[in-house]
Amino acid sequence: MARPARGLSMLMTVDEFLVHDSPEGVKTELVRGELRVSPPPGNPHLCALYNIVALLMAHVIPARLGRVFGDGAGYELQQLPRTVRVPDVSFVRADRLPSQGFGPGLFKHAPDLAVEVLSPSETVSQLQEKLDDFLSSGTTLIWVVDPRRRTVRIVSTNAAEQLLHEGDTLTGGHVLPGFSCGVEEVFDGIARDLS
Repeated sequence: MARPARGLSMLMTVDEFLVHDSPEGVKTELVRGELRVSPPPGNPHLCALYNIVALLMAHVIPARLGRVFGDGAGYELQQLPRTVRVPDVSFVRADRLPSQGFGPGLFKHAPDLAVEVLSPSETVSQLQEKLDDFLSSGTTLIWVVDPRRRTVRIVSTNAAEQLLHEGDTLTGGHVLPGFSCGVEEVFDGIARDLS
């Protein structure tokens, strides 16, 4: 469960967040100035995350569509005060990448695609807050991956929400033209019973 760091009473700036010493193996985000710390998510989460990275990179790199980022890529959502979100996987279109390459600091825009792999500790309200932050900041496509139920929920700004199961096809829509994979590929290597 993402929670405020203990002993933190004042709101943090983005600059302070960037130099904050976070424990290794935990995910940190800055939400309206509040430091949020999440415990390590476990192997099913990581397996789904790296499956998605591999599937996306196999499509994005040859077509030069942009950049795929794994866990750890932070986005400063400038529409929201003191907020840095770190999706599990993300994609930024080539035309939105810095022409001179990445320099220090964070990408100061939302990703085009944000992928959230559900963790056992994540609450419904935390997930919804994160999705709302991405959507209000310009992300147009979100995949919510649930390793326990083996589903992918598609949230898009220009289409009705969908829930995909194994046997269905996951596509990149207008964000990743030509991308498709079977939903079961996302869960390759993950046990069916995670109870």
